[in-house]
Amino acid sequence: MSKIQLFGFEGSTYLRSATMACAESGLEWEILPLEFGKPSHLSLHPFGKMPVMKHGAVTLYETAAILSYLDDLSGGETLIPDTAIDRARMWQLVSICIDYAYRSLVTASFVDDKDAVDPEPAARCLDAVQATMGSGPYLTGARLSIADLVFEPMLSHYLASMPAAGEQMHRRPRLARWRDSIQARPATRAAYRESQSA
Repeated sequence: MSKIQLFGFEGSTYLRSATMACAESGLEWEILPLEFGKPSHLSLHPFGKMPVMKHGAVTLYETAAILSYLDDLSGGETLIPDTAIDRARMWQLVSICIDYAYRSLVTASFVDDKDAVDPEPAARCLDAVQATMGSGPYLTGARLSIADLVFEPMLSHYLASMPAAGEQMHRRPRLARWRDSIQARPATRAAYRESQSA
């Protein structure tokens, strides 16, 4: 099987989700640079985002589509839950992350005066994710899913960059335990090492 090519740059939470999916699925990958916003980038992704994935003749953009494709390639344990309700919750969590959490956990951290950032949107997202969690160690229950891979890099970025983030997690022990379990996975550690060396 040819190597998965992921276009993006270190620090992108969505690129990190894709490398985590490759690592979890036992797929080989490489990270290639993008000339951000340049014609070469826009030829791969018309909206100028990242990552973009190439695999042989296949080119995909948008993180949820990429993760679903990588999951189908793996041939091992799937990242998509078995039951209808757990699948629906997974996609609900993915939507929460992409539509709301990214803005409040990641984009807000790039403001120069972080003390001026309203903490309420981040708190609302953290509460929504914790309230949607299943009873198992992962977001949708007993097994890792695409939702875990989308949310973990966002939460890690938030915890590393926002002064009040630690206190927010202290108030949400289930979410804190969840993050610890994701961080302990060998595939997560491998994906982070690879992203940082790119």
